Amino acid sequence: MKPGDTLTVMAESLSKHGDGVGVYEGVEIHVAGLLPGETGDVAIDYVSKQRPRAHAQVLVRRNTHPGRRPAPCRHHGRCNGCALMDMDLPSQRELKRVELERTWGIMIDRLVYDDREGRGYRFSSKRVFSGSPGRIKLGSYMRGTHNVADMQGCLVDHPDIADCADELAEVTSELRCVPYDETDGGGDLRYAWFKTDGHGQVVLAIITAEPCHSAVFDIAARLQRPAGIAWGSNGGTGNDMRATTLRPLRGRQTVEIDFGDLTAHFGPLGFLQPNPHIAAVAYHDLVRVPAGGALHGRTALDLYAGAGVTTRLLRRSFTHVGACESFPESARALGCEPMLVEEFLARLLSDPHHLHRNPELVVANPPRGGLGQTVCDQLNELAAPRLHLMSCSPASLVEDLRRLTGADGRYRAIGARAFDTLPQTNHVEVVVWLVGRSD
Repeated sequence: MKPGDTLTVMAESLSKHGDGVGVYEGVEIHVAGLLPGETGDVAIDYVSKQRPRAHAQVLVRRNTHPGRRPAPCRHHGRCNGCALMDMDLPSQRELKRVELERTWGIMIDRLVYDDREGRGYRFSSKRVFSGSPGRIKLGSYMRGTHNVADMQGCLVDHPDIADCADELAEVTSELRCVPYDETDGGGDLRYAWFKTDGHGQVVLAIITAEPCHSAVFDIAARLQRPAGIAWGSNGGTGNDMRATTLRPLRGRQTVEIDFGDLTAHFGPLGFLQPNPHIAAVAYHDLVRVPAGGALHGRTALDLYAGAGVTTRLLRRSFTHVGACESFPESARALGCEPMLVEEFLARLLSDPHHLHRNPELVVANPPRGGLGQTVCDQLNELAAPRLHLMSCSPASLVEDLRRLTGADGRYRAIGARAFDTLPQTNHVEVVVWLVGRSD
């Protein structure tokens, strides 16, 4: 098999990027735009030298998934953000349920979703500056490249964010600002972060390559839509789109987000689940039992606590709640020292008299990479009676569950539930409830 070859492939599942995946003579073929159950004639673009995998593009589809539809977004196919935009929402949800069960072996009791049309749900968005002086565009990196796809008119960003992004592109074009060039390191404007409360208030963080002589002050003076603007610099060459520190330029520096029966404040770079309506349901389920009942006790731990929504929910039912968060902005809001979970648990395990040494409940919402071997080993040693996990990656979740419920683990799973936080994508959040084994 080599680039340029044409094959006939049936997609059996989805990749983590939303590509259809089929197998041809033992080689895994990833095909963008081919939905599971569809067969297509495809042209090979790339063949991996490290593993039996290739990437291809569709030439002709021989059959059509019953849920296929014309993608409503004009950027579909260039922007990689919504791989399932050409599938109707009921089919998307059924596909996610099937993928969890068939590919990952995760059996869920139900998939929780929003009854709206899967548009305008993102309360948090980040964009990349591109274009040229006088013709600035705001978009997202196309997968595997530093080419930027224009996101003007994005259908999944909240309209407040879309309006602010349009104004930012217009103002920076009028000022003839220079976007950063990833190839030679020249230019100034790199990234823009937006957060909205959904009621007209947007905070904006502008990240520049220049730490001093930037056009950001002129930009901030002209922008009218954001309720607050902050500025940070990032001159690094990696994929981190944040800045080490932020400088308030004007206006408010947080937005207040509703999570059902409580609210939380988020700064420009603080972690916010893009879809707070569905995330609120997931957070509440994370601190309860599968049937919905509240837990009560003396001590609980909230690992990877983020902005502290689950911490505050736990404090309603537990006398002592130990929160752990490594991102400085979020840790300050929680009133705790920024710390990695590995270090936090090591301190507890080394001190039998620690206030949080014997929790009745541990909740953990790790990043995409999951808990990992060290944290799983520490949780097995801690042996709390209940452990509730929330995961944004089925692949890492399966590995963590193997470590926690396998032969050397101290837990067994009693239920799982999925949450469709990002419609139009193959992303899904999963909450799993575990209890300590009696053997």
